[in-house]
Amino acid sequence: MAPVQLENHQLVPPGGGGGGSGGPASAPAPAPPGAAVAAAAPASPGYRLSTLIELLLHRAYSELMVLTDLLPRKSDVERKIEIVQFASRTRQLFVRLLALVKWANNAGKVEKCAMISSFLDQQAILFVDTADRLASLARDALVHARLPSFAIPYAIDVLTTGSYPRLPTCIRDKIIPPDPITKIEKQATLHQLNQILRHRLVTTDLPPQLANLTVANGRVKFRVEGEFEATLTVMGDDPDVPWRLLKLEILVEDKETGDGRALVHSMQINFIHQLVQSRLFADEKPLQDMYNCLHSFCLSLQLEVLHSQTLMLIRERWGDLVQVERYHAGKCLSLSVWNQQVLGKKTGTASVHKVTIKIDENDVSKPLQIFHDPLLPASDSKLVERATKIDHLSIEKLLIDSVHARAHQKLQELKAILRGFNANENSSIETALPALVVPVLEPCGNSECLHIFVDLHSGMLQLMLYGLDQATLDDMEKSVNDDMKRIIPWIQQLKFWLGQQRCKQSIKHLPTITTETLQLSNYSTHPIGDLSKNKLFIKLTRLPQYYIVVEMLEVPNKPTRLSYKYYFMSVSAADREDGPVMACLLQQFKINMEDMTFGPKIGIQLRTGTKRKFSDDSCPVEPKKTKLSGEMRAFNRILAHFVAMCDTNMPFVGLRLELSSLEIPHQGLQMEGDTFSHAIRILKIPPCKGLNEETQKALDRSLLDCTFRLQGRNNRTWVAELVFANCPLNGTSTREQGPSRHVYLTYENLLSEPVGGRKVVDMFLNDWNSIARLYECVLEFARSLPDIPAHLNIFSEVRVYNYRKLILCYGTTKGSSISIQWNSIHQKFHISLGTVGPNSGCSNCHNTILHQLQEMFNKTPNVVQLLQVLLDTQAPLNAINKLPTVPMLGLTQRTNTAYQCFSILPQSSTHIRLAFRNMYCIDIYCRSRGVVAIRDGAYSLFDNSKLVEGFYPAPGLKTFLNMFVDSNQDARRRSVNEDDNPPSPIGGDMMDSLISQLQPPPQQQPFAKQPGSSGAYPLTSPPTSYHSTVSQSPSMMHTQSPGTLDPSSPYTMVSPSGRTGNWPGSPQVAGPSPATRLPGSQTMPTNMPPPRKLPQRSWAASIPTILTHSALNILLLPSPTPGLVPGLAGSYLCSPLERFLGSVIMRRHLQRIIQQETLQLINSNEPGVIMFKTDALKCRVALSPKTNQTLQLKVTPENAGQWKPDELQVLEKFFETRVAGPPFKANTLIAFTKLLGAPTHILRDCVHIMKLELFPDQATQLKWNVQFCLTIPPSAPPIAPPGTPAVVLKSKMLFFLQLTQKTSVPPQEPVSIIVPIIYDMASGTTQQADIPRQQNSSVAAPMMVSNILKRFAEMNPPRQGECTIFAAVGDLMANLTLPPGGRP
Repeated sequence: MAPVQLENHQLVPPGGGGGGSGGPASAPAPAPPGAAVAAAAPASPGYRLSTLIELLLHRAYSELMVLTDLLPRKSDVERKIEIVQFASRTRQLFVRLLALVKWANNAGKVEKCAMISSFLDQQAILFVDTADRLASLARDALVHARLPSFAIPYAIDVLTTGSYPRLPTCIRDKIIPPDPITKIEKQATLHQLNQILRHRLVTTDLPPQLANLTVANGRVKFRVEGEFEATLTVMGDDPDVPWRLLKLEILVEDKETGDGRALVHSMQINFIHQLVQSRLFADEKPLQDMYNCLHSFCLSLQLEVLHSQTLMLIRERWGDLVQVERYHAGKCLSLSVWNQQVLGKKTGTASVHKVTIKIDENDVSKPLQIFHDPLLPASDSKLVERATKIDHLSIEKLLIDSVHARAHQKLQELKAILRGFNANENSSIETALPALVVPVLEPCGNSECLHIFVDLHSGMLQLMLYGLDQATLDDMEKSVNDDMKRIIPWIQQLKFWLGQQRCKQSIKHLPTITTETLQLSNYSTHPIGDLSKNKLFIKLTRLPQYYIVVEMLEVPNKPTRLSYKYYFMSVSAADREDGPVMACLLQQFKINMEDMTFGPKIGIQLRTGTKRKFSDDSCPVEPKKTKLSGEMRAFNRILAHFVAMCDTNMPFVGLRLELSSLEIPHQGLQMEGDTFSHAIRILKIPPCKGLNEETQKALDRSLLDCTFRLQGRNNRTWVAELVFANCPLNGTSTREQGPSRHVYLTYENLLSEPVGGRKVVDMFLNDWNSIARLYECVLEFARSLPDIPAHLNIFSEVRVYNYRKLILCYGTTKGSSISIQWNSIHQKFHISLGTVGPNSGCSNCHNTILHQLQEMFNKTPNVVQLLQVLLDTQAPLNAINKLPTVPMLGLTQRTNTAYQCFSILPQSSTHIRLAFRNMYCIDIYCRSRGVVAIRDGAYSLFDNSKLVEGFYPAPGLKTFLNMFVDSNQDARRRSVNEDDNPPSPIGGDMMDSLISQLQPPPQQQPFAKQPGSSGAYPLTSPPTSYHSTVSQSPSMMHTQSPGTLDPSSPYTMVSPSGRTGNWPGSPQVAGPSPATRLPGSQTMPTNMPPPRKLPQRSWAASIPTILTHSALNILLLPSPTPGLVPGLAGSYLCSPLERFLGSVIMRRHLQRIIQQETLQLINSNEPGVIMFKTDALKCRVALSPKTNQTLQLKVTPENAGQWKPDELQVLEKFFETRVAGPPFKANTLIAFTKLLGAPTHILRDCVHIMKLELFPDQATQLKWNVQFCLTIPPSAPPIAPPGTPAVVLKSKMLFFLQLTQKTSVPPQEPVSIIVPIIYDMASGTTQQADIPRQQNSSVAAPMMVSNILKRFAEMNPPRQGECTIFAAVGDLMANLTLPPGGRP
């Protein structure tokens, strides 16, 4: 075994240590000078392991490439055997290599010692051998040795010339190469060699197949197309010098299955090269023998290629349709196609055709010979010539050429059969794809011809006709393949089928249904049974009781022609839904096109049975035109025109009969537009029910014309044209300025309904009733226009009046619109609102009271009154719609419950009720002259001592509203007997229990109906009538409520609902609506307290306060808080009314919180003032006397020395702006009261932090702004739900701060972090609370905050009685620096 290289690049000799003769790779140590070195024993050579692996890989790769060239031409079994042998050989080699590698890697030090020992032994042998050779030389060879004479001439040459010119000439002759020949000498030599080759070819017996030769560059190239190309030369000019074969190339190619690769391997070509060269040396006729050898090989190769193509053809495409009968390698290949045994399974009989390819044994110089059995027909010489040559070397092309010629012969036989049946037949044979095109029904287009193909693979006839079902085609193919003469009866059947298809195609654009058969109960007794079996029934879909029957008959002596007869048939309905109909009338028509236009009496003529002979022409289709396609020539113009005329005129007949049955006078069917259209003109429309006689007469006088017409592509759309004169109103549209108005009413007929039925007439009468109802209102409005006030004329204008709809535009810019029309389905007026012009796209403010406006107008259909209501309510509704109505979370202690800020509850068209957080209620009454009346809606309209269930009086409301009363307005002031601060009828705890009882369980109906209330939901006390004086007297409050609420009412959309969500954990909308809390509601709990009562005295808020529209707009428009610096007011803008009610509700929450917390309540005689005290402070909370829009805190310390005045002011300002201000959350009060109960030194530090929040500009040295979080923000660590109080005060104090970075890039939002801080009262240390963060949140900022606070605690140890909260927070705000680009 050869040595192997180890990891240290040494060569390991085979055999381990000891007896090996090999040495290391390094050279042995040099012998001492003067000593002769004996020749060492030859050592076995070493090989590197990488070289050995490379040799093995090259060997495996070369064998694999040889397999890829040879395997595709072998059978499947041979390929598998070769692959297994290759895998076995390669596996054995690599197993040996693996063993060698393992041995070489684990040889270790033993191999190294063996190498050293072997090396030392080799050196010792060399020393001994050297000594022996030197001794022998001294004793034998040097006994008589003498020195030669001195070379004096050579020394002189070297010393004088510096050169040694006396070297032997043999050195020059054997070592120095001669000069190469020049280019001219090369050309002369090649030219002479070309002459020698030409002379040699002339004098040599050259086979005629090698006549294609080229002599150039001293070579002669013989090329035989499709076989080989050989390049030869001679090595001299002697005639006996043999030819020399320089290059051999095989030209046989397999372009179909060879994938472009060579068919002969390079090793085979080398062998053939050597064989041919040996023949050139030995034979007397070398070129003839060379040709015979190569030609024989190429023919065998071609035969092998054809056999390989045949096998692949059988495997991939042809299957059993081609079979190899016999294959003798190098001799012949016999194939069979159209095999009878294979094809007999389908068609019964078929002949077998063979194609044989073989080598001519008599003359091997000929190419492959093709033989066909039976012989090919001589009908087409080109097809036969293509089928007897195989120059292309493609077996599939040869087979196709062969069967193509036989298919052409088969089609010729079929054409002869057709000509025997019809001497004038016009069938034609297509040669590109063997097919016979047979016209079935003339004139005939290409798509209507029967195409008969011959399957080249099987030789069977295949038929194709567009539109014919596949089952019929299969039957025809089987029958014709069994006997070609059976094609005649099939063509006769196809002729009638094609006639039916032509009729169907001619009327496919018309509303018809065609069928070949029709189930009739009296088929056997009716004349329809006497018609021929070839007929077509055409049903008019819009006239389901009528059919058109087409009968098809043979034309004598014209086998490819048909004659048509047309009949009109009427049927009666069946007794059962699924039973057959009964034929009533059958009439034949003649083909006089001038008489096909129906007159006005077509309906009577058809029903009475007047026979109109219509057709008896033998060929009704259009004559053949050369420029028209086959489809146009097959169009049955007469049938299409007849169906279209019936479809067009019969609907008018049905409509006329329906009008007559309803006793509506009309003029019958009339012709219009040069008899191209039809119409029915109505003379008088029946009067409408419920319309007064005067309006009816005026409407009849203004109606000039009423005409019905059909339009639309499908004739299913009726258009009734009404022409009116003397229109009472003129709109601003240019189309409404003429002396007459045209109104178009459109009616669509469903596919399931007959056109012109009773439904069309009913819809028209309903529309006429709508026109009359609206006309009555418009007529009254037109009569009152001269007396209408000027401000209404300016406020509104008539935009459109088209007799079906009245559109009025109103407002200062005429940007709002109201549309009035009569709804015939609900039998009442329908009002819709919108915006136009510059306000287009905005919402109409009156959408809030749309339902109330509609109820009012249906009760009193007066347009002037409607406009007056719109004028009086537009400005108030614009202001009301600016109030926030979105539910908000976190307003109460139940943070997961959503409360609606304002609920807009329209009570009537002029009475709107506002509910604030389901607790306080404000009634707004819209009056004329630009004023509104506002009162507390919690008081009953009938008795001020009773309250509406679910609402509470708002203390101080009257005083607050009087601030917005116009000084020029004669407002009624409060008398001394009127109290503006009513006592609460129920305490805070009672109120909470009541709210919890009133909340319905999940999936309970939030609204309950009163028994016997006809679907009306319970509302509040009845609203006052329009323009009535709002007072306490019940006698003036007797108008009705808005009535039944339909689903489109805005009341159901904007009222606060108690409907709870079906999703777990989702926010819930608080409480049922105020409507469900009233007496009589079924949703009231059984343990409800008795009706709440107040002392019998005059409550100021129950008396309406009169405000102008501008004052109401100021009252409801969101604006900054008055009396506060813009920086302290906060970012939440709200209206003055919301600020007042929010302050009142916060004061109510504070009173309940004081009772729950450890605070001491102090009795106060001042109304609306709450006083309480802590251990160190005395507090007074009341509304601001200037604005009544903020809740103010006045703090008085028990020990004045502990507090500075500015600290108390900061505490008061913080309460006014951050605690009791918008958005008025109860949990902020809870957190603030906990802060007030903290020790003085802790509260002072918190006040200092509040000062930094209120006045951030005073701390310029800090990097962060601070905000004291009274409720837990959403981005805080998940310690409690967001919105809960964020201050915990026990042995340790926990609170939250939000730090916002001051310096930030303008495009980016400033970085904010939430810091939970815990203060230990015992040790006095301030640290960050250790609360687990969310998984997706960053931990960099909390770690930095915690490190800064820990470092501050270490460097500034707390002293006794000193709080470190403010100092630690200040140090944090000064030193905290987030990494660039880092966000929390």
